[in-house]
Amino acid sequence: MFGLCKNSEGVFKYEFRRQLLASMCITIITFCHGFGLGWFSVILAKLQSPAQTELDFVINVEEGSWIGGLSSLGGGCGNIVYGILVDLIGRKASIYCLAVPYIISWILVYFARSVEYLYVSRFLAGVTGGGTYVIIPIFIGEIAEPKIRGRLTALFSLTLNSGIFCGYIITARIRYHLIPIVGVVMTLIYVLFQIFFPETPMFLLQRGRNDRAKESLKFYRNYAPTTKESAIEFERAYQKLKSDVTSHQANTNTVTWHDFCNKRAMIAFGNGLVLMWLNVFCGAYAILYYTSSIFVAARTELHPDTNTIIVGLVQVSGVYTATILVDRFGRRPLLIFSCAATGVGMTIFGLYGYLLTNTSVDLSSVSAWLPLVNVCLIMFVANSGLIPIPFVLLVELMPPKIRAKAAAVCLVLFNIIGFLLMKMFPITLMAFGLYLPMWFFAVTSVLGLIYIVVFIKETNGMSLNKVEA
Repeated sequence: MFGLCKNSEGVFKYEFRRQLLASMCITIITFCHGFGLGWFSVILAKLQSPAQTELDFVINVEEGSWIGGLSSLGGGCGNIVYGILVDLIGRKASIYCLAVPYIISWILVYFARSVEYLYVSRFLAGVTGGGTYVIIPIFIGEIAEPKIRGRLTALFSLTLNSGIFCGYIITARIRYHLIPIVGVVMTLIYVLFQIFFPETPMFLLQRGRNDRAKESLKFYRNYAPTTKESAIEFERAYQKLKSDVTSHQANTNTVTWHDFCNKRAMIAFGNGLVLMWLNVFCGAYAILYYTSSIFVAARTELHPDTNTIIVGLVQVSGVYTATILVDRFGRRPLLIFSCAATGVGMTIFGLYGYLLTNTSVDLSSVSAWLPLVNVCLIMFVANSGLIPIPFVLLVELMPPKIRAKAAAVCLVLFNIIGFLLMKMFPITLMAFGLYLPMWFFAVTSVLGLIYIVVFIKETNGMSLNKVEA
């Protein structure tokens, strides 16, 4: 089958096949994490209903908001813990460690006797999720060549949303106690696949293991010496990588406060924080976590689980669109389009919610289709830009000397504001209905659009060591 790829272009080109395979295998864990998010979005409404819950207790709105919020707090802890581990024990060992808290989280779901079990479970699942945001971009960035790096990194969001979609479907049709078994089995498959891929050449060079680094580079470049010219070209690529790593180590070993406080670093750090804020408060994550609850509030005629599954399919389509276009048209045009369209969608949804709860306007003629169509529009355009691309830019915009530390700070703040959103959204939804949070998301998207047009530069195709803030 891979022989057919010899004449292929783009990410399926023959010499890129192992980079693609390694990226697909490591993002199995993001599929698993997405599966857990999809499970929570569907199961929450059932656990809050005495007639539908399969457990011995019922969750109220306050407890449900804590379950959603603790996932983000766990993500912040995962950013910190795995941010340390990824350099302390290496990329490969950290990749294996991602599976540990996730498996424990599903065991707690299976044996849940009170809401506290679910609190700890979602926190641990968040730890794994936070770790993926640190480890996977670093791993893919170190094995992928610049011309396909954007598409391979976008696999993170594609597999995440595919997992969410599968979580929607399976949770709506399978009994509660079968879901944790599925989650554990998928995670073990992920661990098994990691055996076939070596440590990244950059990390091995950092540790002085030059021979293993050269073999790793040969593996990921799919190098097979056929001519003298190809051998010379590979040796040149290896020496360049070795020189870059040596230079990078010399710089990072002497990091000072001045490296964070100079103009370039401050601009890059500010851009990172704004992108994280925009990623959270564009509203897509609120819809993602509380899809069924939102459709209940919108009073649609279709069953909330059916609407949720349709939205999940649209999410996957949106991220797939971003995966195809991110290296073809660039990061900035996709972000601009995504911000503008998300703002329009949120404005319409807020108007619908306001008319529904604050006026006597008869919406029966549109309630069957408008909420679903509008949510599908929002999730498609958000996942084609605002959701996946900020994490690509977060790595590309930061100066090499402080990239890891600055990105880690941005990711921790991302999870803190994510916690605020997950904690407050269901309470706000119950208190005010749809219109207030949706209009807040619309304003955020419009302000984000202005910021991106004025301040965010294009990074498509640039080397990680040459991207300027």
